[in-house]
Amino acid sequence: MRKNIWLAMALIFGTMALGACGTGNENKNMEEVSQEPEEERQEEQKPEDAAAEEETAEAGGNIYVEVKQSKMEFEAEDGTVVMTVDRTVPVVTISNHAESAEAINEYINSAFPEYDEEMLEIAKETYADLGKENWRGYASGETFASERTDSAVISFTVTYYWDMGGAHPNSGKSGLNFSTETGKRLTLEDVVMDKEAAAAAINDFILEETKKEEYGGMFFEGYEESIGDILTEDSWYLGDDGFHIIVNEYIISPHAAGIMDFVIPYGEADFLKEEFRK
Repeated sequence: MRKNIWLAMALIFGTMALGACGTGNENKNMEEVSQEPEEERQEEQKPEDAAAEEETAEAGGNIYVEVKQSKMEFEAEDGTVVMTVDRTVPVVTISNHAESAEAINEYINSAFPEYDEEMLEIAKETYADLGKENWRGYASGETFASERTDSAVISFTVTYYWDMGGAHPNSGKSGLNFSTETGKRLTLEDVVMDKEAAAAAINDFILEETKKEEYGGMFFEGYEESIGDILTEDSWYLGDDGFHIIVNEYIISPHAAGIMDFVIPYGEADFLKEEFRK
């Protein structure tokens, strides 16, 4: 079951192509398990808190990042709510690059219907096996945070969770980096001068950080051998303060250690191309 969920999460945050999915599929999925109208099942609103909207002025135009929240409930055929989904998703506007903004927004939203369908299928199967009296419901959600917005890059982190009735909810964090000019999702190769050399430098940095006294006893025995598994296309992002590496649970440390985020200051990130340093 966990394999299926990781697969579903990869549909959103992995490097596979996402353009084939659309919002129409999401509506269809919801209609299959609920008789309520779409507008009653999904509530979308603009947060009133000024901190929820970010505006960055750049040469030649402005970048706006607006946060929208939604909550959906999915029902089984007997009307029981088997899954709830909470999302906080950005909507990007770039005054002088409208097509780029559209590409970013489409990328972010395109995989949600397929992820919901994957989760819903598992929830319905488990509900049928356990029965209504033993059912506590599934829940999942994603929260996006804006990490850097300027003329070179628009970067987000997304923290996601899913609760499938286990000992504790599971969570993870990913990075998404986009070119402000083109709207293309940036790969590691796009932002570094030499991918192999950059990976080596990043792995060395992580290893040195984990040796610090503050992390004593937090890692699995022999975790050093798994350092090379940390860096993927989903585990890095460009922040205002440097190049960040996300270390999710169970790679080198247990759930109790939580999600870690190491940062290499731009002044030390010699492997980055000049245009991506601040």
